[in-house]
Amino acid sequence: MANRETLRKLVDRLEPKVRDALIQSIDGVKSDIQISLLIAALRDNDLPRALDLIRLDRGYFEPLDRALTAAYAEAGNKVFDEVKRKGRTKGVQVRGSFDVRNPAAEEWLSTQSSKRIVEIQETTRTAAMSLMERNQRLGTSPRTTALDLVGRVNKATGKREGGIIGLHDKFKEYRNAAQDELSSVNRRQLKNYLSRKTRDRRFDGAVHRAMQTGERIPADQSRKMIAAMERKMLKVRGEAIARTELLESTRTAEDRSLQQLVESGQVQQQNIKSKWDASGDSDTRASHRAMDGQVRGQGEPFKSGDGYLLLHPGDRSLGAPAEELINCRCLRRIDIDFLQQAADDERARM
Repeated sequence: MANRETLRKLVDRLEPKVRDALIQSIDGVKSDIQISLLIAALRDNDLPRALDLIRLDRGYFEPLDRALTAAYAEAGNKVFDEVKRKGRTKGVQVRGSFDVRNPAAEEWLSTQSSKRIVEIQETTRTAAMSLMERNQRLGTSPRTTALDLVGRVNKATGKREGGIIGLHDKFKEYRNAAQDELSSVNRRQLKNYLSRKTRDRRFDGAVHRAMQTGERIPADQSRKMIAAMERKMLKVRGEAIARTELLESTRTAEDRSLQQLVESGQVQQQNIKSKWDASGDSDTRASHRAMDGQVRGQGEPFKSGDGYLLLHPGDRSLGAPAEELINCRCLRRIDIDFLQQAADDERARM
């Protein structure tokens, strides 16, 4: 029911909370890793054992689950409130609120949480193993490798910052390339570092000096620059996960809210129609632009220009691939025929 601006405002408002919840989860993982055991495993060249010490158990992600469950509930209640408001204008009374513990709603939350955690676990383990293998080839000390994995303690805050944990392999590649650039005296490589969006600009002066003098950036300073980049990368990944998960959560909550209204008998399924509303700008996928204006009944899937079926924007339950989902800004416009609903209610009372 929510219009485009309402949905965007909801996602924009909740995104920082979800991002920070992911960072809190990763911080919990890092803080529990025993550095001495990790260094010992790396010293023995036992990379599988080192990887096992980087545990990403489900419990660590409780802050993220709580944040997304709250978003799911809020989006569902917004639909209920809008249906109640519109019903009143047509003389139809709608009662209740979104039940986040409804079996169907709860099942979706549980399934989504499991998929999300598995994805974070698998991508983190891939990135960590890749970094360990690279450092092993380069002859990097076990201690340095361990700190590259879990981050270094900020003496001012007492917390670990940076590290590869929580990042996927693509971020790791960017991080390694930046590290190579900072260890170079080649002006072109240093200049390329200055073009990286995830760098910490506070250190740019050191890079400019190295370009002017031809002297290598000190190793301690280079490590601080990489740690700052890793912090920013984790924030960027947190924002991407937050927005993707929030978009799917809010859209699914909208669908589950409508279904709960149908199940309660307050709205007849045949009185609910949905229209696909593509965002309509230059970034809109061609397959979604082709869907603009499609009308479906409640529970009936839309069909993308590439032939994929989606119950709503961002829906993956019917097999739509990632390229149909990620960063999709389309909406589903909901229309409930309250005049027909009022007539149906009247007949039911006769």
